[in-house]
Amino acid sequence: MKTFFLKLKQARLRTALAGLAGALVLLLVFYFSTDHQPPLTAEEQLLVGEWYDLPTEATRIFHADRTFETSGRQFAGTWQIKNGRLSVTYWQPYELPRSLSLASLSLSLDSMQRSREKNSYGWEIAFSDDGQHHSLNHPIEEHHPDGKWWWSRKKSQ
Repeated sequence: MKTFFLKLKQARLRTALAGLAGALVLLLVFYFSTDHQPPLTAEEQLLVGEWYDLPTEATRIFHADRTFETSGRQFAGTWQIKNGRLSVTYWQPYELPRSLSLASLSLSLDSMQRSREKNSYGWEIAFSDDGQHHSLNHPIEEHHPDGKWWWSRKKSQ
């Protein structure tokens, strides 16, 4: 009779430990799968949307979850604004092979390597009063004689 109760206690203990381990795993999955970013600041809310510097070139699309991409999907990344400074970390997204040819597989492998290379930049950012334009500080040169790189919000069609 003692062994029966001892085995019952051990089974309950194992069940309780398994339940605790399962609960811990579920809590960890929930923690790592939820977004822990603070809400967007007023300045960050101004940046959300699609922007261009020249009408004929690719646009940059800044999403509310602080991710961004270029219109042609050449680059993707993350962004944030702190103390009037836009910080961007970007990479080239991985491209699946389009066929089983050697050239396509080689390009896909190259894109896998490039997708792991991350680059970061930062600029001082200033928005126009109407929020439809912003400038990034840039070294003075022929295309930026005032040291500003001007961007305009793309109008929805």
